[in-house]
Amino acid sequence: MNRKAHGFTIVELLIVIVVIGILATIGIVAYNGVSQKANNAAIISAASNSSKMIQTYIAEYGTYPYTVPTSSVTFCITTESGCLDTSGNTIGNRATFDTEMARVGAIPRSVPNSGGEMNGVVYQYVEAATVNGASQPFSLVYWLQGVNQDCGSPVVVQWYNTPTGKTRCRVNVPGPAHR
Repeated sequence: MNRKAHGFTIVELLIVIVVIGILATIGIVAYNGVSQKANNAAIISAASNSSKMIQTYIAEYGTYPYTVPTSSVTFCITTESGCLDTSGNTIGNRATFDTEMARVGAIPRSVPNSGGEMNGVVYQYVEAATVNGASQPFSLVYWLQGVNQDCGSPVVVQWYNTPTGKTRCRVNVPGPAHR
């Protein structure tokens, strides 16, 4: 009695392995795209909510929650996830701002962090900053994962950093005269 061996040839096994590899690659690429969009949506939401909270404070108290005696300052709002500048240095927070904002509610403290430099949501004061010729020194700055990402609205400045693969977004915080 002749018994014929049943099984797969090496070629058939290689084809199956290649097909599984291709499908896995497609799945990973699709997941990364969805993950990036979700992270960016969370960052935009945190910045938008921070802006609304600051505007609520301004409406209630008639001033910004943190006024600056110097010509410029930048500090971190998302203190739980942290903030890093363009050089990867940590951006600190301001206890005065935190105390004042607590008077109107809880500001977002965490956003997804993609590692490396340029992370978080920061509150920035630059005395010389203008928009359409009008003084607008207070703004929120945040970074999205990926180049040429949509920052949401109303964004005043959108800047792309190709080497880091991130998009920098700046949103003005309108309010009363600052001086």
